[in-house]
Amino acid sequence: MFYLGFTGPPKNFEIEEGIQKMKEALRDTFEKVLEKATGEDLTVLSQMLNGLAKKQSGHENTYFKDLFLMEADFREGECEVAIPVTPLIYNTFSIVHGGVTATLLDTVMGVMANRLLPPGQQAVTSNLTIHYLAPGTGKFLKAKANVIHRGTKTMVMEGIAFRDDGTKIAHCTGSFFILKLK
Repeated sequence: MFYLGFTGPPKNFEIEEGIQKMKEALRDTFEKVLEKATGEDLTVLSQMLNGLAKKQSGHENTYFKDLFLMEADFREGECEVAIPVTPLIYNTFSIVHGGVTATLLDTVMGVMANRLLPPGQQAVTSNLTIHYLAPGTGKFLKAKANVIHRGTKTMVMEGIAFRDDGTKIAHCTGSFFILKLK
């Protein structure tokens, strides 16, 4: 196993030394990146650093939501998640990467499933089936979820993703295992 430039399980001083070396390398890389950065590069870098800062502030317990600038809205029996379309989520054709659309749909369905469960239970994705219908373009994407089936061990959800002009870009169904937390 390899730990921060050392082999074998590290001792505390080795971890600290490795962290310092990593910080120095990142500072060097950061300076080089800034020297050559385009406006698009700076937009992506800003989004990533702001997401990291929110995570560090304790705003979230994962990097995911803030990295993609996700905004969630919950109403009785309804969940909606939106993300801005930025260069960070483009594919090589400068449209939203299909994996990001899948992630958006998985997120909205998973959030909805988990909000419906009582304390002590958690839903995790066991299957996704996605049909892409149109390219992800515009200023933002929005996804909505609803429940198709709610059992004691599984849930089946439906998710639909839209562009900001209202065009449906993907339809998804997802199955979720219901787990008991220990």
